[in-house]
Amino acid sequence: MSEQNVEVVRRGLAAWNAGHMDAIAEMHDPDAILRVPSEWPEAGPFVGREAVMRQWTRLRETWDADAVEPTTDYVDAGDRVVVRWRWWGQAHDGADWTLEVTGVYTVRKGRFFHMEFFFDHDKALEAAGLHE
Repeated sequence: MSEQNVEVVRRGLAAWNAGHMDAIAEMHDPDAILRVPSEWPEAGPFVGREAVMRQWTRLRETWDADAVEPTTDYVDAGDRVVVRWRWWGQAHDGADWTLEVTGVYTVRKGRFFHMEFFFDHDKALEAAGLHE
């Protein structure tokens, strides 16, 4: 089952890069929870598919262009998948930006149930019950 969870995360990142927000919504459990780093402008957590999708849509609308690119292998941690990725984009004023984040994704029944993001990769591994 865990290799399937890795595939769910891969498909989710691919859907983001393709701009398929309807597909992303379908990939979230109705009771999905999104937790962002404490330094993030919107504190969260975002609870429920609608709240999570409002946050994703706000992020998507903030930029003229953006994409995520994994910078590590996907780590299979049972019902969780951990991957570090670079999120890059271009702001409305033309400025380029890059942000590195590690996502810890809990997948249940083929959908995102809990997502937590960390700037510190070691903290993400610890949250997933892994140690480097």
